[in-house]
Parts: sequence; C-alpha cells; structure tokens
Amino acid sequence: MKQSVGLYQEQSLRLAMTQELKQAITLLQYSTLELVDFLKEQSLENPLMDLKEPSIHRELSSSRVQRLKPKKIGTTTTQTFSIENFSKHGETLHQYIEQQLLDTDMTTEEKKLAKRIIQHMDENGYIQEEPVAIAEQLKTKPEIIIKALNTIKQLEPAGIGAQNLQECLLLQLKRKSPRNELAEAILENDFTLFAEKAWKTLAKKYEINIKEIQTIHDEIVKLNPRPGNRYETVEKPKYITPDLIVQRHQNHFVVSLNEEIIPQININKQYESALKSKNELESYLQEKLQQCQWIVKSMEHRKHTLVKVMEEILRVQQSFFLNGPSFLKPLTLKDIATRLEIHESTVSRATKEKYVQTPYGLFELKYFFSQSLSGRHDEEKSTKQVQQLVEELIKNEDKQKPLSDQQLTNILQKQYHITISRRTVAKYRDLLNILGSSMRKRYD
Repeated sequence: MKQSVGLYQEQSLRLAMTQELKQAITLLQYSTLELVDFLKEQSLENPLMDLKEPSIHRELSSSRVQRLKPKKIGTTTTQTFSIENFSKHGETLHQYIEQQLLDTDMTTEEKKLAKRIIQHMDENGYIQEEPVAIAEQLKTKPEIIIKALNTIKQLEPAGIGAQNLQECLLLQLKRKSPRNELAEAILENDFTLFAEKAWKTLAKKYEINIKEIQTIHDEIVKLNPRPGNRYETVEKPKYITPDLIVQRHQNHFVVSLNEEIIPQININKQYESALKSKNELESYLQEKLQQCQWIVKSMEHRKHTLVKVMEEILRVQQSFFLNGPSFLKPLTLKDIATRLEIHESTVSRATKEKYVQTPYGLFELKYFFSQSLSGRHDEEKSTKQVQQLVEELIKNEDKQKPLSDQQLTNILQKQYHITISRRTVAKYRDLLNILGSSMRKRYD
C-alpha cells in the first residue's frame, strides 16, 4: 500500500464549550456561600466590578441558618449514648484545662510540660497516643509523661485525657458518689462482653441477675463518651445557609432564591470615560467589562435553573410540603431532567450541596431524591419512607422483646404491603444508626 504525505481538508462537527458556558456551569455548582466568595474574589481582580452588599444582611444568627454539626439535615439519628451536645462559648477545651493547671501543685516546669501534652488531645478530650511516643516527641522520660497525664485525668470535665472509650467511662464512673464498685469491675475487666451485651455470661461470672446488669447499663449510658465536645474547638463551626426558600401562601407554595447575602454587581462608573478612549487601557477595560457581563449572565442562568429545578421538585413532592417528610415520593434526577427537558448532569449540578428552607425545616436538595419500592396496591413508596417506617416500628417496639430484622420485614409486607428483603431492612437500620435486636433488648 502506497502512502503519501500532504495537506488535506477535512470537515467535522465538534462541540466547543465557550468560556461563558464553562462559567455558567461552574456557578451553577456553587452554593450561596461559595458564590459570595467567588464574587468577592472576582471583584478584587476586576476594577469595573462593584459589589453592593444587600441592604438586609442576615448574619449567622438567622433562623434560616443552622449548625452543620452534629445535627444531620433531613434525617433523624439514634445514638448509643443520650448526650446533649452544647458548647461552652468563648473557651476551648485546651484553654479550660490550662486554667485548671494553674491551681494544681505541679511545678512550673511540670505545668509547661502538661500544656504541651494536652496539645495531643483531640476534640473529644482523648489523648490516644502512647506515653512513650509523646515522651519521644517531647524529649523526656515516659514516667514523667505518665505522671503528668494522671494529673490531667483528675481535671474537669471528668473523662478527659483518656486513651479510649473504656478508660473515659471508667474515669467518670470512679468519680460517682457513692461509687459502684461492681460497675467499675465490669467496665475494667469485661468491657467487651458488656458492650456486646453478653449479659448472661456476665451475670454468671459475677453471680448476679441480668436486671442488675441492666441497671448498671442505664447508669453508664448517662455518662459522656465525648467530654471534650462541651467546649468550642479552635476551628470555627461550619454553617449552612439555604440556597432556596419554599414558603406557603394560602393554598400554594412559592419558590424563591435566597439572595439576602448575595451582593449585587454594578459597573464602576468611574471608568466609563476610559472605555470610550482608543488606547491600551480601553482594550483592557473592555475585556474586564465583558467578564462582568459574563458573570451577571451566568448568575441569572444559575438563578433561573435553581428555581426551575426546585419548582419541579415541589410539583412532584407536593404531598411532602403539605403533610411532612413521611409523605416523600420516589424521585430520581432523571425524572426531573425529563420533565424540564434538560440534561441529567444539569440537575445534578443544581442540586449538589444546595439546601432549601421549607416549612418542615432545612433540607438538602438531594434529600428529595430516592429510589422506589412497591407498596400497597402497587403504590410506589420511597426508600426514605420505608426507613421512617422501620424507625417508627423500632421506636414503638416492646423493648424486652425487640423486633428482629426478619420480623420487621414481615410486618412491612403484611401490614404495609411493602416487599423488601431482610438484608435491606438491616441496611436501613444501620443507616439510621440503630442497633440490632439483641443490642436493643432490655431486662427490666
């Protein structure tokens, strides 16, 4: 076969993404706070861009702004320990401990060493590194570290300085008055058996009945497994600001973009005369003007898309907004994309890390999307509805005879006509942070 080298013309079709389109896609992915940061950054680089702060600027105290942690948005959780998480504002755990060190009988050098040791303490109040490792880092002897650690463990809040959960609970238990020596012995010597609820084995070993172990269990769950959480961390708390707001007006709902913290973009009029001149400055300013116009257009596109997607979610999930989360219907990104005649990736970007304020609280847009399961009379039920049913059934169960995953499966099928496997029920239970039946059983 003869080959030749030459210049040839070829016609082809290609999709070219313009800079304007790229910017519109990027802005669509941004949450409100990310968008504000982007605009401020652009205004520093572009002399034509003037940002006007909103006249009504709601700070983080707004009712529409919620703490990101520890609360989960749009879900409920069940914790092994019932503990109220609250902050002692204005003071970190390290600062509180350092203040207490001043009142100890430690020498000045020992106090300096203790201050360095507590830098190894995590936000929960644990020091998980071995004393030998800390000693190597601080270039001192392990026994000196152990002595300082023992002093730290006597400070408030009870349980700080522990290496693990077992020690943390034991430190707190030993400060109880009167002391429960049996509970201390079980925690110290048989923590794993106790945690796994092998209570028959424990009852036989300690020659007590199971009800006594249940009483000990009830006492221990009142302890704080994360004593350091009461205090502020050095890192500032993260906040969520809703990107969209759904409000009810008489018999209908209205979707609006939350523009309270989005600054308005204005063109700096001081450069108007320079834009008309024919020089290098005019060329530079024309480029910056075009950038401003692109950003304004991209923001309008973002607003239009977000509102449009949320309005369609509202139409499909009308029962949710009228009656609450338990009436959530099955919905996929593809469903919304088909209804709006847009690409599924556009819906994905529009819902990514976006939050909406509703009459029932703050929800991530992704919350409204879930797969379907067959329900009564072939009515489709969302996976979130089934999870809520599982949670409700467990909440109302007989605690002395808790429902197994198979029993929950049978109830869902017989009473609610929902076909689901035992493994799926177990998966939903794990997602809800609910223990298995053997771990939920009480022996009152």
